[in-house]
Amino acid sequence: MNFNISLPGLEEFIITKTVEADGLYQLHMELERQPHCCPECYTVTNRVHDYRVQKIQHVQAFGRNTALFYKKRRYSCVNATCGKRFYENNKVVERYQRQSTEFNQALAIELIHGKNFKDVANRFNTSSTTVMRRFDDISSSMLEETKELPEVIAIDEYKGDA
Repeated sequence: MNFNISLPGLEEFIITKTVEADGLYQLHMELERQPHCCPECYTVTNRVHDYRVQKIQHVQAFGRNTALFYKKRRYSCVNATCGKRFYENNKVVERYQRQSTEFNQALAIELIHGKNFKDVANRFNTSSTTVMRRFDDISSSMLEETKELPEVIAIDEYKGDA
């Protein structure tokens, strides 16, 4: 299918098919084939080893939950001594991830506004443990490691009317 519009964040991708099923908006997409540099020996290659379709959770599009089906290309190095196989470079999803970078950014913004984990998880259609992991990743960069503990630590005990 040829579209005359490009979706924000997905301008470099070729959208091959769109499907709406069970309230989920599915975008099937791929990148244009380009020569890539081998990460091991830095030889430029255009030899495709195989393809793999990866399902990626994305932010809502048109008011519907969205999943991207990205047809990833795996290249093979042309250097006979190297033979390394590697995936093509893309901006939509990081290595070993199942959520898009835009999804993670939107989740981070929602967490900064002080919502609780369960509400954010329901809004983004994901688990609360995933939201907690993202929160830990965000907050770890803001925390400073304590070099030295103080000599006195005050502990306030409170006993109710028990």
